[in-house]
Amino acid sequence: MLGSVTPVPSLHWPEFGSPFKDDPFLIADPAGGDWLDRSEPTRVDIDRLDVHAPLVALGLDYRGNFEVPKMWRPHEAGWFEPGPTPGEFGPTVLMGHVDTERSGPAVFYAVKRLKEGDEIELTREDGMVVVYEVTEVESYPKKRLPYEDIFGVEPEPVLRLITCGGEFDRESGDYTENVVVFAAYTGHHQATEKDLARPLNGRDAFKDRD
Repeated sequence: MLGSVTPVPSLHWPEFGSPFKDDPFLIADPAGGDWLDRSEPTRVDIDRLDVHAPLVALGLDYRGNFEVPKMWRPHEAGWFEPGPTPGEFGPTVLMGHVDTERSGPAVFYAVKRLKEGDEIELTREDGMVVVYEVTEVESYPKKRLPYEDIFGVEPEPVLRLITCGGEFDRESGDYTENVVVFAAYTGHHQATEKDLARPLNGRDAFKDRD
């Protein structure tokens, strides 16, 4: 429903068993891979969907729910700051609205259309562009989201995109499902002039999309 308010997503931090309970990412690289050091992502580019979005850091609120991008900035996506940054081993997780009451379609409106093999690029503050390739797109009931499949420790860099999906439940004011895009790391490179020249989507960029 294009005019609906979409809190994306309302979830709790997963309970990891020992030895990951305190910090699931505090382990040695299990693959011994030559991954990148930490550097915050600044933008996500999905050429197939014409998505070129700025990224903001998100964490957990005082109730343990995920923070979400601001509803009045539908062109922005967020990245889960407590987790790995792009190119580090483990899951980098991005969250974005599918639509908002005021804007209609928002930044992740079309991610459910991604297909295996589609590329997603994340640019980092240090000027590196990390490239991922979509492996699958799944939709889950919100109360049965597979936390460990999304946030669990991985032996190499991976990417997850999360937005809302399914039907809009007017009684609860929320969607019934979450769409999750799974993507695998394929490499990284120093940002080129062409990379840096790509314009970012503005606030009204997704209004007329269907």
